[in-house]
Amino acid sequence: MSRPRVHLYPSRYRNFFQPVVDRLTDHETVFLDDIAHLEAELPEIEVLVVLGPVEIDWAPAERLRLIQVGGAGVDRLLPATGLPDRVVVTNASGSHEPEMPEFVIALLFALAYRIPDYVDQQRRHEWRNRMPRALAGSTLCVVGLGTIGQSVASRAAALGMRVTGVRRSGAPVDGVDRVVTMDRRLDALAGADALVVVAPMTDETRGLIGPAELAALAPGSIMVDVSRGGVSDIDAVVSALGSGHLAAAAIDVFEPEPLPDSSPLWDVPNLVVTPHTAGNSPGYVARWAAVLADNLDALDSGAPLTNVVDRRRGY
Repeated sequence: MSRPRVHLYPSRYRNFFQPVVDRLTDHETVFLDDIAHLEAELPEIEVLVVLGPVEIDWAPAERLRLIQVGGAGVDRLLPATGLPDRVVVTNASGSHEPEMPEFVIALLFALAYRIPDYVDQQRRHEWRNRMPRALAGSTLCVVGLGTIGQSVASRAAALGMRVTGVRRSGAPVDGVDRVVTMDRRLDALAGADALVVVAPMTDETRGLIGPAELAALAPGSIMVDVSRGGVSDIDAVVSALGSGHLAAAAIDVFEPEPLPDSSPLWDVPNLVVTPHTAGNSPGYVARWAAVLADNLDALDSGAPLTNVVDRRRGY
C-alpha cells in the first residue's frame, strides 16, 4: 500500500516544518502556499499538517483522514465547518516539555524577584533596592491542568509553593492540594499569591479570567498567562495592574497576534509582553514530528492514534 502524501500548510513556515520533512522520509511532502492553494488541493488531501489559522469550508475534503495541528491549541482550526466526522484531528500536546513549564517558572521568578524593574532601573542608571516576593511558602493557582499545567504545578510544588488548580473535570492531580471545576474557580483563586493560566481556548474558557477572578487573588499577586488570547480579559488585567491589586503580570498570548505596534499594552507598567514564545524550543518540532509519524503508522495499521482532539470540547 502506498503511503499518503502529507500536505503542510502554510509554506511560509517551510524552515519550521523541516524536522517534519526529515522525519517522514517514506512520505511525499507537499507545501501549500495559502488558503487558495489549500482549497484547490483539498479534494485530494489525505493528511494535512497545519500551523496557521484555517477558516474554510471543509465539505470538499472527500479523501481527508487526518489533520495534525502543530501545537497544543486547536482554536484556530475548530469548529471547522463541514469537516466530515470521520476526519481525526490530533495535536502536539506534550511536545512542549520541558521548555514551556520552565518558561512559566522563569517568569514567576522574574516577577517575584522584580527583575523587569531592575532592567528598567539599569536603563535609567538608577540604583534602588526592591523587596522581592519569595515563591516558597506562597500559593499558586494553576488554571488549566492539562499536560503543561500539571508540569507547572509539580515544579511549583518542588519549590515549596502550595498549589491549587482548576480543570474541567475537577479530578485530583498529584502535587496539587486542591482541584476544582471551572464553575468553582473562585474557590481555588481565593487568596492565591500567583496565578498561571494555561487553559485551552473554547467557548467555555473565553473570558475565563476576568475582574472577579483577579479580585479573588491576594493583593499584590502576580500572574503569568501562556494560554490563548481571549482566555484572560486583558482589560481586567490592565485595570488590576493599575490599581496595584496585581503587582505584575507576564502575558504571552494576545488577541490579535502579532500584537499591533500601536497597542497600548506595550507600555503598561508592570506588564511583561512576550511574543507567544512560551513553547518555543529546538526540540519542539522534532517531538511533534514524531507524534505525526506515529499517527501515520497508526492510520495504516488501524491502531489508536495519539493526541486525538475531542472536536466537541475543543481540545
